Amino acid sequence: MIAVPEGESPMLRFDDLSPYLLLKNGNYLYKVPYEAGRDGWAVLKVYYGDRTWFQYLSKTFGNVVLANQTGFFPRTRRRVELECLKLWADNDFRVFGIYPEVQVEVPGLPEEGWTLFEWAPGLTFVDYFADESVPVDVRLKTWREFVPEWARRHRIAVDKREPRLIHENGDLKHVMILDDQLVYFDFEMVFRSPTRVKEFAAREILSYLKSLGKTLANEELWETFVEETVQAYEDKGQLRYTHQFAYANPNLFLRAARAYDRTFRPRAQKPFSKYSVARRLQKFLPT
Repeated sequence: MIAVPEGESPMLRFDDLSPYLLLKNGNYLYKVPYEAGRDGWAVLKVYYGDRTWFQYLSKTFGNVVLANQTGFFPRTRRRVELECLKLWADNDFRVFGIYPEVQVEVPGLPEEGWTLFEWAPGLTFVDYFADESVPVDVRLKTWREFVPEWARRHRIAVDKREPRLIHENGDLKHVMILDDQLVYFDFEMVFRSPTRVKEFAAREILSYLKSLGKTLANEELWETFVEETVQAYEDKGQLRYTHQFAYANPNLFLRAARAYDRTFRPRAQKPFSKYSVARRLQKFLPT
């Protein structure tokens, strides 16, 4: 984690952030000048977006009551993300650094509604694995290096009953290659139940493999990557559990909902739906 030297409290002041807008995706991300940052830049993430308070409330209700996730209000998302950044870093997973002592002053910017991150100009997995100019063998090597680290995180999460170590929004868009390291990001919302971590890990496995299939856009090549996943992922029992998660969840309500989903929704029949991925993964697992 990045921190400024003890005793120093730099102040960044901006009358208008609009010239620095980097991305608007529910939040606002601004690439702002900061001398102590990488290449003289930092990223200011503002958790207050363009949603109404009713939207925040209704999304929070769905998250907490239906999805076993944390809330959606801006300060909640900021608090959860800061907790996760520390937790992941404490378990030796690289995340974006932050500048916790820097004060940012912008007219109308709420207190505790923002975080100043390091500027990290890396390449996301989704861009890397979609790039056909990168030889397949090279991309497979990168995937082989990722999978054991992925499996280690799941093992720690299950052993410690720590749902915050599971990527709620798990896909290739939220892993980055930076300085020959894998960097993980997007921790605004997490699962809450310590008794369901194995289930959450299974969900994440399917989400990543589903994202990988869509990114590669080649079913035969995707199956090669799945074979490599099975070889490199230590806990085969966790991989097998993905099928139970998708088809035979012990929660009868979820099982019925997924049966309905598989039967009546066309997207469930697609090659890279979570059901198809769970079913196809099983054929590569040792009996």
